[in-house]
Amino acid sequence: MSKFTKSLEEKAEHLASVPKREQWNKSIPSIVRREIALTVDQIKRLKEKHEEQFRHLLRLECYVDTDLKQLEQRQPRYIPYHFPEKEKFKQRLFEIEKERRNLSLRLEEKTQGLEDKLLSLTNKHEQLDV
Repeated sequence: MSKFTKSLEEKAEHLASVPKREQWNKSIPSIVRREIALTVDQIKRLKEKHEEQFRHLLRLECYVDTDLKQLEQRQPRYIPYHFPEKEKFKQRLFEIEKERRNLSLRLEEKTQGLEDKLLSLTNKHEQLDV
């Protein structure tokens, strides 16, 4: 995470943390603060969900890699009929890596969209609050 993104999220969290009595005020700055709070919450939930998915992929990769290592330990130096099974495990590892890359790309795209929205809302709040 870049310094700017981190400072943007900290600023947004500060703006979103208003006292409860002012939170549901009908003024325009309060409405923008609620939108900021929602966007910050969406970013946090998105990161948590993707972190959970990354852990699941890592666990799956460990299981497949363990099976592959166990297969290599059991087989003699050259047995052609074990080769397809070994290739199946390697292919599964490649698929997991592909899924990890796709997940990272989707996370980046979604995060950028939410960060753009957050920057826009923060700028609007600053203009309204002056």
